[in-house]
Amino acid sequence: MKNYVLVLTLAAASLGGASAYAQSTPTPTPPKGTQCKLASSHTELYGFCGTKKGIIDKIPTLPIQLSDRRVFVQLTQGASGGEVKLFERQDNGTFKVTTWSTSETSLLLSEIDKTMFDNKGVNCVGEQVKNVLEAKLKNPTVTEVAGFDTPAAAFTDSVQKADGKFVRTVMEILC
Repeated sequence: MKNYVLVLTLAAASLGGASAYAQSTPTPTPPKGTQCKLASSHTELYGFCGTKKGIIDKIPTLPIQLSDRRVFVQLTQGASGGEVKLFERQDNGTFKVTTWSTSETSLLLSEIDKTMFDNKGVNCVGEQVKNVLEAKLKNPTVTEVAGFDTPAAAFTDSVQKADGKFVRTVMEILC
C-alpha cells in the first residue's frame, strides 16, 4: 500500500511541476493581422443600469485593457435620449471617437447583437458594427483623443452627461 501512495505522490509532484512551468511561460503575441480576427471571435459585453453614481462606481472595475483593443462602442440611454460612441484606435495610438445622439438605443443594441452573432468571428466585428452605426445614425461628431488608461477614462463621461437619475450604459468591446 505504501508503494502506491509513494507513486501517486511522485506523479502528483511531477504534474504540479509541469503546471507551474506552463503558467510561467508568457503567451506569445499573435502574428500581425491575426489579432483582430482572434478578438472578433471573443467580444466582451458589459452593461449597467441604475443611478449614475452606482454605474460610475462600477465602471472602473471592468476587467479590460482598452489599449489592447482596436474598436469598442458605448451606448448610453438617459430619460429622454441616448448617446452612442464608437472608439477606433488609430495607427499612431490615438483614438478616433465618433459620437451620435439618438432618441433610443434599444433597437441599436439589438442590431449590434445580431451583427456580432451573424458574423461569428469571420470578419472584423469592429468594422461590421461600425457599418451598422453609420447606416442607422446621422450627424456624428468626431474627435481625436490621446488614449484611455482605464475604462473609467473612456466610459464615465457619457454616463455623467445622460439626463435623468436612472440610466443604462452598455459597453461592447469588439476587436
